[in-house]
Amino acid sequence: LNEEAHRVHWRHLTGDKGAGLLTANAWAKLQQRLADAELGTRPEVPPELAITLRSYQIDGFHFLSYLAVNRFGGILADDMGLGKTVQTITWVLWLRNSWEGTPPPTIVVCPKSVLDVWAIEFRKAAPVVRVQVLHDKDELDMSQLVNGIDVLVLNYAQLRSTIDSLKNVTFLAAILDEGQQIKNPDSKAARAAREVNAHNRLVLTGTPMENRLLDLWSLMAFATPGALGDRAYFTKHFDRRKDE
Repeated sequence: LNEEAHRVHWRHLTGDKGAGLLTANAWAKLQQRLADAELGTRPEVPPELAITLRSYQIDGFHFLSYLAVNRFGGILADDMGLGKTVQTITWVLWLRNSWEGTPPPTIVVCPKSVLDVWAIEFRKAAPVVRVQVLHDKDELDMSQLVNGIDVLVLNYAQLRSTIDSLKNVTFLAAILDEGQQIKNPDSKAARAAREVNAHNRLVLTGTPMENRLLDLWSLMAFATPGALGDRAYFTKHFDRRKDE
């Protein structure tokens, strides 16, 4: 209760101490919202999925669906080789099935080396989804993006060079693969990523924090803006280098 502003999600206030910070009416509304929250989201694997998930991959899909239902962005930080891609594809199918009417497209940003891997994985796991891999920025057709494809896959350099066009689209989901690519919040890639508009945001990385706590802040500033406060607030309260 000082002059510093820190945006909070309603779930932050669900402990007993929250009652002392809110009016009785606001507290009652908050308690009702918590009662209505879907904390145990366990949707069925979409029937269009053409592969069989392992049990822990189903758990990962349920985690992602829980985030979406409760309006969180998030980070899927499984180790390499555990199937972050197939869990994400399952989630994208579920998001599309859950959308009323024709769903908007999804954008996947990844390193250049795995552009075609995403296309291959979608073809194996979800052949019903129309995927465009952007091999050259000049291939970006905004009318085709909105009306002719379901998933756009591009690399971080292409995101930087096309963000002025892409930020005019509200995507179903924005997914950053190898999300540590935006660990420096001042980089052009991180700034471009934060300009993407999407109903759902997801970061995929086995190393959400590589060198310093600010790495994590940068990923979260994309995934769920404001959850860790602004940069100055975060640095002051959590990232003082001499703080044991």
